[in-house]
Amino acid sequence: MTITTDGRVPVEDWSAEYGAELERHVTRMLGNVEEARDVVQELWITALRTEPDSGEGSNIRAWLYRVATRRALDVLSARKRHAGLLDARSGELEPDRPPAPDSVFGALSSEAVEGIRGAVRSLPCKQRDAVWLRWIEAKDYETIAERLGCSPESARANVYQGMKKLRIQLAHVWREEVAV
Repeated sequence: MTITTDGRVPVEDWSAEYGAELERHVTRMLGNVEEARDVVQELWITALRTEPDSGEGSNIRAWLYRVATRRALDVLSARKRHAGLLDARSGELEPDRPPAPDSVFGALSSEAVEGIRGAVRSLPCKQRDAVWLRWIEAKDYETIAERLGCSPESARANVYQGMKKLRIQLAHVWREEVAV
């Protein structure tokens, strides 16, 4: 580990010397200045914790670029994973064309339909509204939050809790009607 004569690791010097070019490099990779700044900040933390061998012939600039590039690739990988999860869920309901509320009921018995309607009616008001807005009207959590007068996190929680209750209450309908 390289330590200056005053007893500190020269990360500040590296930041001054290589910071701007590393930020440009990562910005080109990610296409987002804010994410690039985050990656470069994480790089400096890594440099403080795990400094490269800085003996004769070592190349600090190359090490910094390697770490920054790997971190940027991690961000891109996480972005791709996240997008894949969103794509997988997007097929559940087309946002531009919500289905007619009773269109799915055609294949179910009248007892099952009444059971579903009863289960939805039994939900607490905010959960019922949140589930309706999310799954029938295909609204995002920001819009649901505005309509319910709560935070997006609360809107997400209301949808989750409402769907959880419906899954439990309607498990018998799935077994009897759908999975036959």
